[in-house]
Parts: sequence; C-alpha cells; structure tokens
Amino acid sequence: MSIRKALSWLAFPVTIWYAIAVAFRNLLFELGILHQIIPPVTTIGVGNIAVGGTGKTPLSDYLLGLFSDSYVTALVSRGYKRKSSGCIIHLPGQDEPSESLDTFGDEVSMLIGKHPNVTTAVCKNRNAAVEQLLSSDNPPQLIVFDDVYQHRYVRPTINILLTEYEKLYSDDLMLPFGNLREPRSASRRANIIIVTKTPKKINSLERHLIAARLKVQSYQKLFFSYIEYAEPIPLSPSADSPVELADVRHMLCVTGIANPNPLLAELRQRGIRVDHMPFSDHHDFTAKDISEIKKRFESINSPSKIIITTEKDSARLSKALESDEDSGLPVYYLPMSIRFHDENSINFTDYITSIVRENISFLSRLASVD
Repeated sequence: MSIRKALSWLAFPVTIWYAIAVAFRNLLFELGILHQIIPPVTTIGVGNIAVGGTGKTPLSDYLLGLFSDSYVTALVSRGYKRKSSGCIIHLPGQDEPSESLDTFGDEVSMLIGKHPNVTTAVCKNRNAAVEQLLSSDNPPQLIVFDDVYQHRYVRPTINILLTEYEKLYSDDLMLPFGNLREPRSASRRANIIIVTKTPKKINSLERHLIAARLKVQSYQKLFFSYIEYAEPIPLSPSADSPVELADVRHMLCVTGIANPNPLLAELRQRGIRVDHMPFSDHHDFTAKDISEIKKRFESINSPSKIIITTEKDSARLSKALESDEDSGLPVYYLPMSIRFHDENSINFTDYITSIVRENISFLSRLASVD
C-alpha cells in the first residue's frame, strides 16, 4: 500500500465527521434556518463540488463573452488569493489598479482584461456584492457568479455544476479521503451539469454511460465541453514575434494550475517534445523561480525551443519577469477557450441564451408593472 493510500485511510474517520458537518449545514438551508437570498436580477452560478480546477473560470469567460454585448453584465467572484479585503468593484472604462493581481486575484484580473465592458466585483459576501451592483448608476441585467456552489446564501437563477471528464464526482469521495467538498447528492441542486475537458470526439454511448454514472435527474440538462487552444502569444520582450506551434520542436511548459494534464496532452499530441516545470495552483512566481526556469530552459538542446505557460499563469509570470529584465527568456502564453458538443441536438449556447433572454424579459415586464 502506498503512503498516500495509507494516509487516506487514516483520514477516513475525519471524512465521516466532515461529511456529517456538511450534511447538517445543507439541512439548515433546506429547512430555511439558514436563509438563501434570490437576487431580483438574472444570475448564473458556476461552481463544482470537488477541489481542484474543473474549468470554472474558462466557463465564466465564455458566458461573459456570450452575453456582455447584449446585456448589462457583471461578474462576482471572491477573488481567490487577492491581498485586498472587503468588496471592490471595477467599472467598465475604469483603469485597472497598478497592482491588479493583489487587488482582484489572478483569475479575475485576467477576466477584467478580456471583458472591459463588464462590471466586476470581488467580495467574499456575494450578497453584499449584489446589493452594491444593483444600487449602482447602471445596475446589471445579468450577473455571473464565479465559484459559488458552496456559497448557498445566494441562489442563482441558473446553477451550473462542473465536473472533469477524468475525475467525475460520481467516482469520488469527500475530503480528506477523497476530493469532494460536498456529497455527490449535492449535484441535485444544479440545473445544468457540464462534463469538462472531454476529448474533442466523444460518442453518444459514452455520453449515455456518463449520464448514468452521474445520476442526472430529469430536470437537469447535461452537456459536454472540451478545450480549444489558440496559437501562442508573446509574453516577454524576448518573445516579441508570433510563433506557430507547428514550428516548435521543444518547449518548456511552466504551469501554476491545478490540472495541467490537458495542456500537456495537447502539446504532445502535436508532436512537440515537452519538459514540464509544475508549480502549485495560483503560485506567485519569484526571482528565484525565474532563475530556475532560465537554467532549465538553457539546458534544452534544440534550435527551435520556447517557454510556454497558460493564460491564467501569464499575469503572475509576467510580473516576475518584469523584475528580471535581463532574463532573455522567450516566454509565450497559450490562450484557451471552451467548446461544447451538441447533446441530443441541443446546443448549450442556444439553451442558456434562451433561458437568460426569457428571464431578463420577465423581470423587465415585472418591473414595469410595479
């Protein structure tokens, strides 16, 4: 038996007590002893019941891109690993703070840069953030909540639950024995379940089997998504010219995300030799890290080599590179987006767009009557 497995069995009694505590908390919400607020605005909640990266931020990115041109849209997040406190709101057209990463966290900073027409709020108390947004001069018609599944004090109009193709919650157990923050039955709170990071081709039989394993309810819609990568974008002054992956033979992949395996698999499938330098999720890169990365890169013997990182890591890595202008490292980041498989001829984009449109229209008519 491996050490990890032995430690997991030692943690099993803790798992039981943790499961009891979570079940009791959920019961308090179901009985109305702990109160949920239903915001008077159309909302989409994005979350999961497992620790680790299931693709919450890429889905939030997708939704903001889908709706922000048609509706006044806002994003609410806790701003994971930000160094600021309280509720902070960033308005469209407003300059980003010089220390954006410290103020908003890496994921939210990335989304602010990609969606300048979206109002963004970082706040541990999502209800407080909603109140501030709705009392503003230009209140949102739609709010996207990033990572809200366990924050049950707010009840989204549409509750989306994500689970990874390689790590379905149906095959997992609760912390610390497993990776689940809630029991598998918590999936019933979702209106939509999305299996993320699937292969680009997945047949109908496998989808049916996964639906059975997840025990998808009749009122729930199940969709499958996959990752699509674009061509690398220069991140450092030494990488000032575009490059195509087809022209690269060897690369050093630097990641600070929970699950880099889909990225590594994509690069290797393209016939690229990849050396991987993994760091912890949301890692703050230091001058020492840059020195180690440079040393590792220089040891690669190839006439066609670059350093690649993820879009999520790019801001943190760029900040570290700024303090080491002489590093001379050709660093690029790889933009990613999500795409959906049609499920039983139902397209995810069409499905969620129709729900949002109808709900916003309903609330608008209700407000005019009042």
